[in-house]
Amino acid sequence: MSVVTTALGIDVGTTNVKAAIVGLDGTVHATASRNLVADVEGERAELDADAQWRAVVDAVGACVAAAPGAASEIVAVGVDSQYSSIVPVDADGRPVAPMRLWSDRRGTERSFAILREHEDAFMGFIERHGIPPVGGGLSLGHVLHLQHDCPDVHARTAAYLEPMDHINARLTGRLAGNQATQFMSQLVDNRALGQTTYDDVLLGWSGVDASRLPPLLPMDEPIGPVRPEVADSLGIPATAIVHAGVNDTQAGSIATDAYRDGRAGLSIGTTSVLVDAIATKEVDLDHEVLSCPGPFTDRYLVFAENGLGGKPLEHVLDNVVHTGGFDTLDEVLDRVPAGSGGVLFLPWLRGSMAPANDQHMRGGYVNMSLETGRNELVRATCEGVAHNLAWLLPHAEALTGEPVRELVFVGGAARSAGWAQIVADVLDRPVLVPDRPEVAIARATALLALHRHGDLDRDDLSRLASSGGTLHPIAAHHDVYARHQPQFEAVFEALRPISAALNAGS
Repeated sequence: MSVVTTALGIDVGTTNVKAAIVGLDGTVHATASRNLVADVEGERAELDADAQWRAVVDAVGACVAAAPGAASEIVAVGVDSQYSSIVPVDADGRPVAPMRLWSDRRGTERSFAILREHEDAFMGFIERHGIPPVGGGLSLGHVLHLQHDCPDVHARTAAYLEPMDHINARLTGRLAGNQATQFMSQLVDNRALGQTTYDDVLLGWSGVDASRLPPLLPMDEPIGPVRPEVADSLGIPATAIVHAGVNDTQAGSIATDAYRDGRAGLSIGTTSVLVDAIATKEVDLDHEVLSCPGPFTDRYLVFAENGLGGKPLEHVLDNVVHTGGFDTLDEVLDRVPAGSGGVLFLPWLRGSMAPANDQHMRGGYVNMSLETGRNELVRATCEGVAHNLAWLLPHAEALTGEPVRELVFVGGAARSAGWAQIVADVLDRPVLVPDRPEVAIARATALLALHRHGDLDRDDLSRLASSGGTLHPIAAHHDVYARHQPQFEAVFEALRPISAALNAGS
């Protein structure tokens, strides 16, 4: 029996690619994922963008093979990705050098040079864009590094694209971005939504070669149809329309319906991110919380990058305790009472982000005793990520001026009911976990493509962001965590100068 009207959602992360074929009723007809491996050493963090494209092709191909009927009815394609990463591409959309990932720190000195050369630049960037030019992995720093320090790459580059725009270019042959995808280039005036030009003042201060920037399309303008040869290789209709890209946080706002009053979205994959909606452009530089353009032109999104989230647990399970991996995580969590015997885990294994940005900060365990075993270390790891979120949440609420009464939890970490319960207990908020949270972002990206294709309205998107089960805070557990929370934050301040001294040269 034929499936009527589906969309393909492609979610490109730092460590994997997910694809999903999704129907108008939100049904996921097929999904597949493929792993990615980054090349990280010191300040350098790169990814083979051709390998990323091959992972997309393989994941989509697996979906098509699993649900050929649904694949034959694809009318729209949506792509989201991790962001603040840059792919230099030629006129055909093919990479001319590796992708600079969001954790690549090269270009930071070039960014600070803007502040030294233009005394008005710091406040001017904040006023117009939202983030000052401080490098540290932002796309502007990547572009400046490639332009000035890699002239051979710059000469071969037709456009510097974010990952979602790179995938869209491979799908359609069109090099383009939009106000949402180009947020971390720091070259668009975000005081108004719906911008389709770069800001001349920001361009002037930065010195970026504007001829290497992709044109900005309206958010609701399609990129174009899938190229016939690409459609054939993927096994999808050549009539399918590729719609404007978004970053994974913006897609997460759809997956969690973060536009609903009193609700925020939480995604824990490689990193932990809180997202909420707000009517105006706002910035809290002291705590690294700010608003950015979202997938719609009537609301901004508050996004708060909390730093590494799922990655520390993966590191601990793979390299420290060897308790059996993620599949047995809930069994391990059940063996240890809330609070892990007083052990605190500090999740800043590659620096801290919001609410206190410090790239020299490092993590670990404190308050271990002879009674501490590997199970306590695993539970403390999950608790530490949650404590970091609890430190951040009040600052996000302060920016919106509205309390968060519930959170919708998506991403790979949300597969663990035990970890979701820890989040509810530490943050003292109900946590809603959708079915198959690990594909929620890809599913939402497909639904957004159907919306932009004219098949769903905004109310449909809200309705289809179904939340599945709800985990309510356990009062006795929260009492334990409430005693630990101020000590968690105090440990950060106590260890900050020690981390600075130990890591000053890194």
